[in-house]
Amino acid sequence: MIVHVDELLRPLSTRMPRELVSQEALATASEVAHLLPRMSGGISLECRLEEGASQVDFMACGMLSDGSAQALADMLASAGERLRGPLWDGVRAFSREWLDARSPLARVPFLWLEYDLPRPLGGVPQPFAFLCVEPEFLKPPGRALEHRKAVDAALQLASRGLEVLRGKPMTPALARTVARCFELLPEGGVIEHVAPLDCRGRDAVRLVMGVPRPHLVDYVERIGWPGPRAQVEELARTWLSPLSFAEVNVDAGPEGLGPTIGFSLPLPDEPRKSWASEVLQRMVEQKLCTPAKRDAVLDWPGSERVTLEGYRWPSKLCRTIGLKLVCRPNEPLSVKAYPYFECRFSLWM
Repeated sequence: MIVHVDELLRPLSTRMPRELVSQEALATASEVAHLLPRMSGGISLECRLEEGASQVDFMACGMLSDGSAQALADMLASAGERLRGPLWDGVRAFSREWLDARSPLARVPFLWLEYDLPRPLGGVPQPFAFLCVEPEFLKPPGRALEHRKAVDAALQLASRGLEVLRGKPMTPALARTVARCFELLPEGGVIEHVAPLDCRGRDAVRLVMGVPRPHLVDYVERIGWPGPRAQVEELARTWLSPLSFAEVNVDAGPEGLGPTIGFSLPLPDEPRKSWASEVLQRMVEQKLCTPAKRDAVLDWPGSERVTLEGYRWPSKLCRTIGLKLVCRPNEPLSVKAYPYFECRFSLWM
């Protein structure tokens, strides 16, 4: 369901721990949110967990199934000069194809728009657009495509989506790096999201892929991450052992993969009663996270029923959270948290 951003920000402002997101950072996120298209029932913030790190970025998710494609297209068509520039023009072009049943992009189940904050004074927020290129991502388990056919279909979808968002095809060198990450996926692996890095001034593509954890180290090595294999082995052993499926973020460029790599760590709905509590305590001991931020992360998940303005039936507000471990070759880890806040229509708790 799509709700007005105020309906998400109002409860968020009272529940978000200040240890994770300061009042000033939340005010900046709110200001940016009001400049953006109304296309979402869920928002997320990106928070740094180390001591003294205060930057907070903002993200909104639009789903094809709840009318976000039409809402995004309508808002961008009426935005005039307010949301202009090559990056917004790319999202505008994508929104048109997202609605076109003849386009392969009509199979994209959802779109994330991320905004690096704070933006330049008086500047328009510039979108970092993530396309989900796994059409079955939100569907219940069923008869899946054979692995190679599914990978080929996702690559075609990614290539078209990136071309539309960037306003130009990938160069042959960049296309080869991106294709290699698809082609070397092990059985059971998927490319989940692709995002052009033009918003950060780079001729590169962020890829988010899911890999069965037993294949993780081999896969990262085969696609050409420039760091040592032992570093990934240690990271997988120390932090990812509770997972059966690992989500990996890499940046693919014309000359190969960039040095930064990320590993997502989704937390259970009740993290204090699970392995997550031990993992976060270990992060505190290694100075990757402060004790106050650890407690804020563990206390964030939950849900409640509220009646939103203009609705007769209560909705369910769900709070979930995940972490991302970010590393570079032979350098210390850093950790980010992603508190997510979503409004769902529900007859029951």
